[in-house]
Amino acid sequence: MTEQPSEAEFLACVEAIRSQDPALSPLTAGIFAAVSQGIAADSRTFARLFGIAHALVLREINQLTGPDAPIEITRRDTRTQRMHLKLTVKGEALCRSLP
Repeated sequence: MTEQPSEAEFLACVEAIRSQDPALSPLTAGIFAAVSQGIAADSRTFARLFGIAHALVLREINQLTGPDAPIEITRRDTRTQRMHLKLTVKGEALCRSLP
């Protein structure tokens, strides 16, 4: 089993992502960092772990996905609105380029 990153490692990853793309909000970069570090692979888990309204997380995910985006939605649960996420090829490349 892989060990979860520390809070400091997570925050460093968020800042590194934002330095690569300053247009990203801290929340958007946090979602990307959480997926890339295996902290949360879906929107509800992220919202619960970080104490953020699920609706805000969904809005940020919708801005983070799409053609040529670092994250893709792999599955949607219509009843709970949970979105399951994974890194795209671009997202994986961005992770490799982070310090």
